[in-house]
Amino acid sequence: MNDLLFRTRAALLWVSVSIASAGSMLVYVFLPGALEELLAGEFEGEALTDAIAFFVAALVIVPLVMAGVTLLVGEWVNRRVNLIGGLVLGLLGVFAVVGHVVDDGFNAHILSMAVASALALLIATLSWRELRRPTSQAAAPPSE
Repeated sequence: MNDLLFRTRAALLWVSVSIASAGSMLVYVFLPGALEELLAGEFEGEALTDAIAFFVAALVIVPLVMAGVTLLVGEWVNRRVNLIGGLVLGLLGVFAVVGHVVDDGFNAHILSMAVASALALLIATLSWRELRRPTSQAAAPPSE
């Protein structure tokens, strides 16, 4: 896969991760009792603090930043950043989904987060595949 095709696919997947994360939060608001819980200052049974608000915002903002980084940095850095970002966000999402399924059961809110996690892991897989390709220039460090 050439560099432009990889960048386009990865950027679109990052935007999709952001949309799925935002959709997950939107669906959560419509769950029975969730809006009342948010108005009472709680989020999923925990006190709604600044840290939780920043974390929820980061679930949408970080993938958008990664889409921009994918388009702006060099090929060598691009594949590695996408691999690390995809793994971190994907595994964080898997951890969150498993925790919610164990505690509350499965619902649409969790399904949206599972989609976001799967897309992030897909980005990491594509990056890994491109790094492992023997003919890829991305596997070689930049020459000085």
